[in-house]
Amino acid sequence: MATQKVIKSQKTEVFWASAPTAATRAVCVSSIVGLGGPRSQIPTTCLDDDEDETFVGGLGSPGQVTLAFNVHKSELSHEALLALKASGAEVSWGVYSSGATAPTAVDSEMQVAVGRVSAIFLGYVSDVSVEIGANDIWKGTVIVQRSGPISWDLQTA
Repeated sequence: MATQKVIKSQKTEVFWASAPTAATRAVCVSSIVGLGGPRSQIPTTCLDDDEDETFVGGLGSPGQVTLAFNVHKSELSHEALLALKASGAEVSWGVYSSGATAPTAVDSEMQVAVGRVSAIFLGYVSDVSVEIGANDIWKGTVIVQRSGPISWDLQTA
């Protein structure tokens, strides 16, 4: 059945390589957007073309990954995200589906976790913002500017 192959969002986790062999989990992420990015266009239109312009695909243009989260007081991972923004450091990130295997970092790079679908990429925190509304909780947004491609492991083997 096709429904057995879907990837549920419950228990999805985001980690970053916080040291050469340490991975830190971003606590209480509520949504992830932007695991994509368009390929640039290289024009190939000739002067004698009179219908439409023509193009070939160029380099990929890594986009921004937006992580929404619920802010928790005294949460060390939230403080670490603010520190990442201040430092401007490029780190390895991993988005992982549910599973029993804990994600790890090797040589400061997030690794595929056995039994978990993953998306691993490099990026730096370009912004952290917090929204505070009436009759609501504090909500944060982290924007990670990707650098380079995403390495997908959809567990097809």
